[in-house]
Amino acid sequence: MERFISTTPIIRAGERRACFVSKTAINIRTEMDIQELFKMGMDREVPQLLDIPLMEGECLNIGAGNKHFDFATSLDLPEWDADSQQIPRADESVASIIAFHFLEHVREPVKLLQEFQRVLMPGGVVNIVVPYYSSAMAAQDLDHKHFFTEETWKTLFRNPYYNKNRVEWKFEVKLNLIIGVVERNLCLMTELQKTPRGTWGAE
Repeated sequence: MERFISTTPIIRAGERRACFVSKTAINIRTEMDIQELFKMGMDREVPQLLDIPLMEGECLNIGAGNKHFDFATSLDLPEWDADSQQIPRADESVASIIAFHFLEHVREPVKLLQEFQRVLMPGGVVNIVVPYYSSAMAAQDLDHKHFFTEETWKTLFRNPYYNKNRVEWKFEVKLNLIIGVVERNLCLMTELQKTPRGTWGAE
């Protein structure tokens, strides 16, 4: 089954696996999954990305820019403007969304996330990558309008202290990692899932 993005929090892009040499049998080499390597080195689990079959619905590449993927439909200027238009899809008609380095550029990311929730099928996922707030990548572009930390989603979806822009959010955070090859380019990689319909209002 094809994945939408690869979970590679501590290795360079494209290096999907690492080799492990046993201390007790130097001549035996076995493959170690990046999840196992991260768990051993950091003493904590990294959740696997959710598998969403592409044939179950469309995948949208929101704010695609010059990054296009065979498995996804690209939406971006000039055909579509996130700041002034709804996503041109019916309610609950999209299986998955990817938004790489885009939410920091839009005027109202909360409204865009509402649109994500509207068009996603129950159980559908959003994979997001944005610059981490303290990185040079976040600060160097004058078009960046918003900044993100690992607490951003919790504050948006589950904050009980204010009612501004109150939305009945149906997203759960399934993956939330600070990733990067060098410190100046740290990013936040997040996977959100629109909870299945039977769980709405269960909290």
